[in-house]
Amino acid sequence: MYSCRALGPFSPFLTPSMPGGFIPGVPTPGFVPGVPTPGGGPGAGLPPGITPPPPQLLSSFQQLSQSPSQVQSFVSQQPTQGITTFAAGCQNRWTLIVTRTFNVFLMYVTSTNPFGFTEGFIFPTYSFGRFPSSVISWYTCF
Repeated sequence: MYSCRALGPFSPFLTPSMPGGFIPGVPTPGFVPGVPTPGGGPGAGLPPGITPPPPQLLSSFQQLSQSPSQVQSFVSQQPTQGITTFAAGCQNRWTLIVTRTFNVFLMYVTSTNPFGFTEGFIFPTYSFGRFPSSVISWYTCF
């Protein structure tokens, strides 16, 4: 198990300026910082070759999802692994992610980039989603 909590600076205005990305200062329809962008649609199903989430991650996810007021306390009690703003080492693994706005996601991460996006299949619908890696506050993967 690997977990990490971000300690770096945070800007709530995410404006990457790459082709197909965001135009600085112009809101992107349907994009909310810290909330995954849907891709596969609800009920897309578990993609072939991906196993269901491990019980220990599923248990933690359910506990945090049922008590949103305790997410901030939970994250502050976790050990830190240095300054991190993306799910390092979690590609092709189930990952419990807490954003800087304390949203909680259980995601099978397919790709992650410190200066781009974290993408993958989000439990329980297994819809494909992506969000800026810079919004990740804490994560653990199996």
